[in-house]
Amino acid sequence: MGIFTGRASRGGSLRLYYASDIHGTEVLWRKFLRAPEVYKASVLVMGGDLTGKAVVPLVDDGSGGWVAQLFGQRVEAAGEEEVTKVEDRVRANGMYPHRMTRDEVDRVAALRPEAREEWFEVVMLDTFAKWLELAPKRLTDPAVRCFVMPGNDDPPGVDLAIERADRIEACDDRVVEFDGYTMVSLGYSNRTPFDSPRELDEEELLARIEALASGVDNMGRCVFNLHVPPFDSGLDTAPELDADLTVVTVAGQPSMAPCGSTAVREAIERYQPLVSLHGHVHESRGANQIGRTLCINPGSDYHTGRISGCLVHLAEEKANYQFVVG
Repeated sequence: MGIFTGRASRGGSLRLYYASDIHGTEVLWRKFLRAPEVYKASVLVMGGDLTGKAVVPLVDDGSGGWVAQLFGQRVEAAGEEEVTKVEDRVRANGMYPHRMTRDEVDRVAALRPEAREEWFEVVMLDTFAKWLELAPKRLTDPAVRCFVMPGNDDPPGVDLAIERADRIEACDDRVVEFDGYTMVSLGYSNRTPFDSPRELDEEELLARIEALASGVDNMGRCVFNLHVPPFDSGLDTAPELDADLTVVTVAGQPSMAPCGSTAVREAIERYQPLVSLHGHVHESRGANQIGRTLCINPGSDYHTGRISGCLVHLAEEKANYQFVVG
C-alpha cells in the first residue's frame, strides 16, 4: 500500500476511510473492505458509482471451452481453470463476465434496447449481491461501521441490495450518526452529458441537501458525503466535451474545465460542515478549504486495479487527512 500524505494527521480520535467510483471492479471492493485491517479505520464510507457498465459474454464453444472478446481481442479458455482466469481479468477491469451459449448471445443481441438494458441490470445486480455477501466475512469487528451509497451512474436496484445487506449501512439521502459525528449523504449529481440514472437540476439538488442539513444540530461535527464535488473547487476539473461527447483540445492538449455542482458549493458555503467528501470526477484528486470546510476528492484509478482513498482523522471539531492508494 502506498501512502500520499496531506496535512499531518496525528492523534485523531476517529479514523474514517473514504473511497468512491470503483465502477464494478471487484478487487477494489475487496480492498475497500480491508480498510479496518490495513488502516485501522473504524468507519468506512463508499461514496457511489459502485457498478460497472458492460457485460462480457463467455461463449460456450461446444467442446468444453469458452470464447470471449476482450479489448478487441479474441480470448480462448480451454477449461475451468483458464475460464476462471479470464473471468477474473474481466472483473478486474470493471466489467461482468457472463457464461452463455451462442443461442443466448443471439437472443440478447436481438432484444430491443430497453429489454437489453433490463437484462444487463439483472446480471449486474446478481454480481453486486455477491459483492455484498463479502461484507460480513471481512468486517468481523462489530465496532466497525460501513456506510455505502450509490452514485449517479448506479441503477435503481442497487439501493434495495444495499438496504438488505448484512454489515452494510445504507446512507443515501439520509442523516446518520457515528461516534458523536453526523453524516449527510446524497448520491445524486448535477446534470451530465451522459444522462446517467441519478441526476438532478441544481435547484432540486440544493433542496435535497438543505432538507438533510436542516436536521443537523452541530455542523462543527458534521461530515457531508456528497457524490458530486463543489463547482470550481479544484476537485471537479475534467476534460471539456463538445456536443458529440468528444474531448475539446487546445494546442493538441485536452481543454480542462470545472464540472461540479453549484448547489453543492452553495450548500457547503452556507452550512460549513467540518468535512465534505466527494467522488464523481476521477481526474481531480485533491483537498481544498471552502471557508472552514475541508473538501476532499481522492479521485479514481479504478481501471488500474488500485483503489484511491482517503483517511480522514476526526478529533472533536478538527479534521486532517491522508491520501492512500492500495
